[in-house]
This record gives sequence, C-alpha cells and structure tokens, in this order.
Amino acid sequence: MKKYFLAILVLGLAFASSCTDDNSTNPNELDGNTNIPVSEVGSEFGVYPKIEGDNSGVLNNLRDSVVVTKRENGVTTVSAQFVIDEASVLKLDTILGLQDLSKDLKKEILDEYLSRFNAQLDTTDKQNITLTADLMGKITDKGIQDYVYSGGDTDRPFTLVKYDASVGDTYSFTDDEGNTFTRKVVSKSTDDDYQLGFMLIKVLKIEETQENDPLVDKITYYANHKFGLVGIEIDMKGDIKASSTIMPWALLVN
Repeated sequence: MKKYFLAILVLGLAFASSCTDDNSTNPNELDGNTNIPVSEVGSEFGVYPKIEGDNSGVLNNLRDSVVVTKRENGVTTVSAQFVIDEASVLKLDTILGLQDLSKDLKKEILDEYLSRFNAQLDTTDKQNITLTADLMGKITDKGIQDYVYSGGDTDRPFTLVKYDASVGDTYSFTDDEGNTFTRKVVSKSTDDDYQLGFMLIKVLKIEETQENDPLVDKITYYANHKFGLVGIEIDMKGDIKASSTIMPWALLVN
C-alpha cells in the first residue's frame, strides 16, 4: 500500500500534437484536427521519473509501457503500465516520508488515487508490482484536454493546454465531490530553453492547484506546440519534489 508516486505518475501519460490557433473562447472547449500522427493507435511514449533525494536511483528500477490503444470520435485512449519490485517500493516509501503513516491511512490515500485515475494495482507478484491505467484525452493540433477529474465523462473535459494561450490564461474544473482544480498558464517561452532529450524547445508552463489533495500541493505541466506534454513536476507535501520527462517517440524518431 505504498505506491502513491506510481499512481501520481499516471498524470504523466504523454499527449502530443502539432499546433495551430484555437478559435474556442470557452476555456474548456477545444477545437482542431484530432486525426494527427502522434495519436494514432500504436504510438509509444517514454516516461522518465525522478525524485529529489533519491540518491540510490530507486526509480531506475521502474519499467513502463505507455501506448495509444484507441482513437475514436476525437477521443484518444492511452494505456499505461508501470512495473516495480517490492524492495524499490519500500525505499520509495521512505524517500516520500510515508513510512510512519498507519496502514489504514495509506490504504485510504492509495484508494483515492487509484479511483481518481481509474487505475488498477496488482501486488500478487512482489517482484513485479504492476500499476495499470487507461486515460482518455482529446488531443488536437490546437491543444490537449483530459477527462481524469470527470471520471472519464467525455462531456466534461478539463483543458490542460491551448497552444495559442497567453500567460495568465486559466482553466478550472469542479469534480463530483465539489473539489476545484485550477490550471493557469504561468509562462511561455520565447526562446528554446527546455531540455527534451538532446534538444532545446519552447514550452508553455501550466501550474495546477487542487483542493484537499492528501499528498500533492501543486502540479506543473510543460507543453510544446509540436511535441505536446513533455514534462511534469509534482510539489508534494513535506517539501518533496518529483518530476518526469515524457518522450513522444513517434515524433522524435521521424
């Protein structure tokens, strides 16, 4: 019951596209072409997480598979699988400062994240503890939306980014429990200043704040008009910072 960071990593599923201007004025409406190469079935992504204070490289033992499995009526499904051994999970638990929490509280927190991301956790094989999730998003040439906080309801999208956004643009969403999530564009590169593999690219930086989250204070997303979602930073309670680089292989190899 100590796999919280793996559950949070489900946020890092990579939605990517190429941009044009978006004509929608409603923050949670997004137009544009959804039939783009990166969202084709079979497109794969790499997720490379790290945590400040992890001097042993425990997350190097994390294996991932992130692939587009469905695209239908403008909605893309990305299936993710993360596999790690129990020894690494125990080390991760200590790094995150969760080792002193009661088992009941840990189970409550874990169940909340698994429910939020509609994820499944299999701990049967202690050498191959497996987290799986299918996330749906609207991926167009003008931006990205997800349906995480609506529980997969495609009539209630939450905008992650519009590529023609300006600094200060804000997107908000209230879930069924009354929790409000807010995403705000806090910066937009004018120069190539974000490292993606061996390249420097321009990015929009979007910060998400949320009410009543048991572990997370803030999530920061980095998105590029060509490569989509390329990075996530998570500010956790207790001054713990985690991050993940997202590599859109379908675009990088072509």
